[in-house]
Amino acid sequence: MESTFSKESRSEALDNFKFSKKDCCNLSFLQGYFYRDNISGDDEKIVHKPDIPKTAKTIKKLLSRYDIDSYVVDREQEGKNLVTKIYITEPETANRLYKLMADNKQCDKCITHFLTGVFVSDGILVNPEKEYHLEFTYKDEALAQNLLNTLKFAGFDFKMSKRKSSAVVYTKNSETIEEFLVTVGAQQSCLELMSGKVVKDIRNKMNRITNCDAANIAKTVKAGQKYIKAIQKLIETELLYDLPEDIQELTQLKLENPELSLDALGKLCSEPMTKSSVNRRLQKLCAVAQIEE
Repeated sequence: MESTFSKESRSEALDNFKFSKKDCCNLSFLQGYFYRDNISGDDEKIVHKPDIPKTAKTIKKLLSRYDIDSYVVDREQEGKNLVTKIYITEPETANRLYKLMADNKQCDKCITHFLTGVFVSDGILVNPEKEYHLEFTYKDEALAQNLLNTLKFAGFDFKMSKRKSSAVVYTKNSETIEEFLVTVGAQQSCLELMSGKVVKDIRNKMNRITNCDAANIAKTVKAGQKYIKAIQKLIETELLYDLPEDIQELTQLKLENPELSLDALGKLCSEPMTKSSVNRRLQKLCAVAQIEE
């Protein structure tokens, strides 16, 4: 199922799309919008099913600029679903649209309008909180390959793969998705994606710190248990009292404060010790008691 973020991004691109004073740019947008329909000169009618209903009225208005008669049916029953459809039913009208798009001589800005049309009609964005993924899916592999070539020509890093009987043009590169969203007029969505990426990076760093802290705590607890075990064994065998007084003092402090770090223990000694000094003495205890783990 398409994410809410995806539909909001496509709606934003449509809302920010403005009819151009140049026919070539408008026709390029229509080429992109009707791209998956693969319109040919033999089509007697064109039926397009936008999954974002409000796009239909915009397209109808743009088509009327070029004397293309169309009508929109909202909530038409199709199986168990209610869908919106754009109809161009006259063969001559369908053929006129085909010729206008086929004969369109594009300027250097037309590719942006084409990609905007494709995105509004066919783009699918995964919720960026889950992963970074933008794709276009087509049953016709030739359509997918042509779109891939166009995206690469425009400087976007996309790839193509097969999914069951469809060809998928996609990118998982967050920077590519950001650049693409800005190009097609979905700037706010780009900002949301970038903001989400910052939050995700911070969360990942916090998780790494937490995991590291947990590992250090576990390591400290395990070491502390080893030292207590060594001290108890030395007490039972009375070997503890043969050791130097500074070690005996340290063992007493450790028994009384098992949770303290080596650094804190050293500071409690009558003659303060460094962390490394405390560690050496405790390791000596373990060696005498023959405690390894």
